[in-house]
Amino acid sequence: MNRHCRRLIRLTMVLMGAALVIGSSNLCHAESASVVAASDAGAPVSRVAAFAIQKQLQNKMTRAGWWHEIVHEPNGWLHHKYLVPGAVYHQLFDWDTYFMGAALSYHHRGRSLAGSVKDFLHFTNYYDSYRGYTPREISGHHLWVIPEMCKPFLAQMALRATLTLHKVAWLKPYYARLAATLWYWRDARRSSDGLFTWYDGWESGCDNSPAVISFPANRTEGVDLACYIYREYLAMADLASLLGKHADVHLYLLRAAKLKTLIQTRLWDASAGTFYNRNSRTGAFIRVPEWTNLVPLWAHVATARQARIMIKRYVLNPHEFWTPYGIRSLAPSSPFYHPVHGYWQGPIWIVSNYMVMHGLKNYGYDAPARILAVETARVLLRDIDKTGGMHENYNPQTGVGQGACPFKSWDLMGAYIVQEAYTRQNATGIPTPQQIDALWHKWHKTSSR
Repeated sequence: MNRHCRRLIRLTMVLMGAALVIGSSNLCHAESASVVAASDAGAPVSRVAAFAIQKQLQNKMTRAGWWHEIVHEPNGWLHHKYLVPGAVYHQLFDWDTYFMGAALSYHHRGRSLAGSVKDFLHFTNYYDSYRGYTPREISGHHLWVIPEMCKPFLAQMALRATLTLHKVAWLKPYYARLAATLWYWRDARRSSDGLFTWYDGWESGCDNSPAVISFPANRTEGVDLACYIYREYLAMADLASLLGKHADVHLYLLRAAKLKTLIQTRLWDASAGTFYNRNSRTGAFIRVPEWTNLVPLWAHVATARQARIMIKRYVLNPHEFWTPYGIRSLAPSSPFYHPVHGYWQGPIWIVSNYMVMHGLKNYGYDAPARILAVETARVLLRDIDKTGGMHENYNPQTGVGQGACPFKSWDLMGAYIVQEAYTRQNATGIPTPQQIDALWHKWHKTSSR
């Protein structure tokens, strides 16, 4: 038998073995495994190796002092300790604050997140502003980007702070204002079909997103916005339960259920197999392949079928979102795709990596979720080793840092993304009211001993 024949036989045996392995798995996992393999996004590593990468990253962040640098002392209009994402920024931001607070929860530090919530809510209903309106950026002596609204993360911030502090009394004076922020979305930003609109791309956080109509303003029904508000309803139900406001628990759970159905039906484009933003005036889909289309996976509002289709066609597809370094903010199929200087038009952001990782886990795609987590940690680790800091976003072709540096913000979640991918831990998870009540009784029973 010549050398070429032996090679052919060995290759055939390998392929047959692979076919047997795939055949023993369910269909959706087989699809995800094959697409990930085709993406050349890195082979899975052992649990020990994955946690070793995470430990290196944690040590470097700790030695750099970043966990303390993001916490600022009271300053001017900001009367409480608050969180700042670093780099050139000095103001209090909305969703950055939430993810920084989630990362700090692993250090059992919740005061600065609670302080940030108090500072935001201090400006809710401020003077003659519209009921519930809260500016999304605040510095010590200046309100930024008015009239853009604080993204709907305040209830999630309050819940995360409460879970970290094991205290809810701090929230009692602010509960009514927190509820008012959701009243604002329902009264000022709700379309006739029941969905909600972004004022512009900057308000959405994805500043130059081609999926958000900025001129004229207040026209885009955002997939991500609907999911964030859905999570706000769940968080408010938990907070209402802890504060003994049982009628509010049922109210917010009912609103969450109705919004979930709207997302599944109104924002799902069956022909494309993905969620899309809609134009609130015309009802037409805004067919832009942006990462925010994937947020229903993180919020766990997509049906199992919708998730399976979208994960196969888009998430794990190297021609769409998947890369060796994480999730593109915009797929190459868009004419707006700019991987180097595109900001939200192609580069990789750690916040989208984090959300998509949990989205994959939510629907049983554990293997690619772990690959994504490990590669995210590696990207950050390489950046720190090379530049001494972390960047705002990363090149999807090389993994090299781009944008502002040194940037902390949600990049700090990279220190725990591996841990959350391999375990049931989830610093951004929202328990049911029953689960949170059980936790509350457990904590207070322990503290009373």
